[in-house]
Amino acid sequence: MRIKITLTFDGKLIVPINHQEWLHGLIYHSIRDDGYRDFLHNTGYQQGKRQFRMFTFSKLNGSHRLDRNSHTLEFSPPHVSFIFSAYDKKLVQELVSSLLIRDDLRLGSHLVRVGSVEQIHDTASEKMVIHFLTPVTMYSTFLLHDKKKTYFYSPWEEEFSPLIKANALKKYEALYGEVPASDMTISLSPLHRERIKPRTSRFKSTVIKGWTGEFILEGDLELTRLTYDVGLGGKNSNGHGLYEIVRHL
Repeated sequence: MRIKITLTFDGKLIVPINHQEWLHGLIYHSIRDDGYRDFLHNTGYQQGKRQFRMFTFSKLNGSHRLDRNSHTLEFSPPHVSFIFSAYDKKLVQELVSSLLIRDDLRLGSHLVRVGSVEQIHDTASEKMVIHFLTPVTMYSTFLLHDKKKTYFYSPWEEEFSPLIKANALKKYEALYGEVPASDMTISLSPLHRERIKPRTSRFKSTVIKGWTGEFILEGDLELTRLTYDVGLGGKNSNGHGLYEIVRHL
């Protein structure tokens, strides 16, 4: 389930370029059910040692000016918007009901108000051209000289799509509590090489490398629907892997 949330504000709204942490905080602080919030934050949907929160979101969208010196975005009033997407309708409903009645919402030190909430009606299919609204990231971690290292894959490496598939299958298993059928599959391949752009962001102290642009997503309908709701690749609940459907093939 996917919604567009519009926030209104007075004056100017100044946020870091990497403001995903601020939106992440706004989302969690807006969940009034303490038990449900604790489940999402500390436990999530588990598959082995992996934990998935099963939601993702975009960055803020609106009229703005980039200040490269301070690494901030200065949004002009009266509003900005962002997209929130999740598998669990309860989470979306909890978020919406809380946002609509609260008058103390803040992004950083800025007081904001909910102007509107719109549901986005779109349906995934078995083969689509998609465009990433937030970078898709796929990575592996390993030890090198007793230090933890992270390697981020590019869409041109042969490991990229199989790792995307493995990640989606783990989400499926974590959500439904059953091992996917052996022939269940999904693949992601870049469409226009020259339009695939690397994007580096930071969430808290973690540097994340990802990619934006248009890709072809093909696979079983259960998996494409799931990834449309919760995101493709890793770091979804940190604001990565959110895509929109360009056209069906």
